[in-house]
Amino acid sequence: MKGTRVPLRCGLAALLAASAGTAWPDTIVLTNGRVIEADRAWYQGTQLYYERGGAVFGLPRSLVKSLEQAATPEQAPSPEIAQARQRLDAGDTKQAMALVRSALQRDPRSVPALQLSSAISLALGDTAAAKEAALKAVRLDDRDPRSFSLLGDALVAALDTQGALAAYRASVKLRPDAQIQKKLESIAPANARPAGPQFRLRYDGIVNEPLGIAVLRVLTDAFGEYEKRLGFAPSDAITVTLQTEADFLDTQGPDWAQGLNDGSIRLPVRGLTQPTPRLAALLRHELAHSFLAAQTGGNCPTWLQEGVAQWLEGGDPAREDAALAQRAREGRLLALLTLEAPFQGIAAAEAALAYAESLSGTAHLLRLRGEAGLLRLVAALRDGLPSEEALPVAVGLSYAEFERSWEQHLKSLPSRK
Repeated sequence: MKGTRVPLRCGLAALLAASAGTAWPDTIVLTNGRVIEADRAWYQGTQLYYERGGAVFGLPRSLVKSLEQAATPEQAPSPEIAQARQRLDAGDTKQAMALVRSALQRDPRSVPALQLSSAISLALGDTAAAKEAALKAVRLDDRDPRSFSLLGDALVAALDTQGALAAYRASVKLRPDAQIQKKLESIAPANARPAGPQFRLRYDGIVNEPLGIAVLRVLTDAFGEYEKRLGFAPSDAITVTLQTEADFLDTQGPDWAQGLNDGSIRLPVRGLTQPTPRLAALLRHELAHSFLAAQTGGNCPTWLQEGVAQWLEGGDPAREDAALAQRAREGRLLALLTLEAPFQGIAAAEAALAYAESLSGTAHLLRLRGEAGLLRLVAALRDGLPSEEALPVAVGLSYAEFERSWEQHLKSLPSRK
């Protein structure tokens, strides 16, 4: 869009009603550091409940660090706006536009009037006016997802695909919406991956080309498997750094003890000439992290990241379940909601428990809803939903309900002799 700068907010933003004025959110801070902004939130007994997008969610009060409630002044639409909507619904676009213009004469800064003006202009085939009205609405309040979605519609009609992509992405980031996501994917399919290399290989230390080629072969095979199995793949080439001057330890242990992954893959390999079974497993594990990071934009709880990575690596959930069964019976499991932050820095014994629970919890999700349920959860996280909302949306269970089901499964297992 030449000469026009559309502000896109990338952090947490207030959820706004599609046809109302400014509504400031209640802010919930969880003990694991996650921040949730809700339309409203309140305590009731031992639970905290909050509302977002017309749905109500609940969390144990013990997992809430603080709740900041804010006043939510609302701007009632003018009579002309209500009448204009009725006329638009009835197909009388000319009368609807006349009513909107009357409203804008009295209040040129009315966001609801500008949004309706954009929608009516588009219905009338006036793409330029639709774009202008939506841009004005965005400039007045860049936290309203409807303004961005209307701007996207106008830019699609104007054949400005890149501008429409930016507008739709801003809209779903502010408030996930299945219809807007479909529009986004229709002009930029989520699974589309440009042709080009899947990996960029680098060396930290001396170059070991035979090992590098063998590593790329393992990763390429796993890439094809994951893309087919998950239905998505990273769109950019993944950087793989082999640390040839750091010793590889061919033993089981937390993945961060050897590999680091921030979307790229870094592994110590000194002493190796070919991939061992352990290195191959670690490569598969780290590649799974890269897939999830690219698909969710980092909006994925660590327990799910690690659980999926261990599952795709070839981990044994039955072994972890057997080890966790007694803890479940004794009420000594770590709550999954407390395992959303990275595991680095926690004590080794607790880290081992966190990894075991991650695989066990992920395996239980697969047991309940299958791979389709897991992919629905990843899609909900991709759309920007926090995990507390993504779980019920994707699998029909709240965090508490899912954990109770998982614990009951573990308790039902026979005791280890």
